[in-house]
Amino acid sequence: MNILRNNSISIKINIFMLATFILYSLFGYYMEIFVVVIAVLAHEIFHSIVAIKYGVKVKEIEIFPFGGIARFEQIEAISPKEEILICIAGPLSNLILVVIFRGLKQLYLDSYLIEYVININKLMFIINILPVFPLDGGKIVRAVLSLFMGYKFATIKLSYITYILCTILILYDILNGLMINGVYISLIAVFIIIAARKEREMAAFVFIKSITGKTTEIYKKKKMKVHVLVCMETLSIKEALDCFLPNKYHIFIIIKSNGETIGTITESQLLEGIYTHDFDITLGELLIRSKK
Repeated sequence: MNILRNNSISIKINIFMLATFILYSLFGYYMEIFVVVIAVLAHEIFHSIVAIKYGVKVKEIEIFPFGGIARFEQIEAISPKEEILICIAGPLSNLILVVIFRGLKQLYLDSYLIEYVININKLMFIINILPVFPLDGGKIVRAVLSLFMGYKFATIKLSYITYILCTILILYDILNGLMINGVYISLIAVFIIIAARKEREMAAFVFIKSITGKTTEIYKKKKMKVHVLVCMETLSIKEALDCFLPNKYHIFIIIKSNGETIGTITESQLLEGIYTHDFDITLGELLIRSKK
């Protein structure tokens, strides 16, 4: 259900969130669920404000029972540093609300509702900084790791961490008899595992989009940092792609086993090699064929 739409951003309440809202309201907890919706909305709006600042288009914000999602266009074009700042903005909004309402509490405006606002935002802050997908903490860790091992490997490694931590959490709840809170926490853990799997499946797509969009990025900014690698002639194109770092143009210096340099291959030539040959061709063979 759309609750707000302008020319650029749509804000939606997911059908399950709507059902949750109605259910809580029937039991007299309408203010509590309203506070949750506002906290989630503030979180996603802060993400969106920072994303827009870096030129990322926000398609829509959707509110779910377990949180919210701000859907962006061309998010793969941003740098790891920009992704970190976008991710930090969400938890920061919850921290700001905690500080504001703690201040109100100190002004002798203490009430159950103010305490509830503080606790909900505190909980959202703590959960979202956990280093697991698809939470903000996980995306921040992935952005940092991608600087050293590339987007694809960073996503895979963090996916494994997410699976392990969530499995431990589920097993812990089962061993503790799956109390009501345990069931709820286990459901969240399952939701996180499913989302992490989707994030991993999307990694290859995002990686390809970031490569194919690099020419446009260079044209817009008129420059791009270079990542130079020295590689054996036996290295395959597939293995070379695994060395790619985000927002860098790659140049490969090819050497023989005796250390003799036999030539260089640019990122553009490497991509042409994929189209004209295949992923398994070595850089040495690609260099020879490109000279013909």
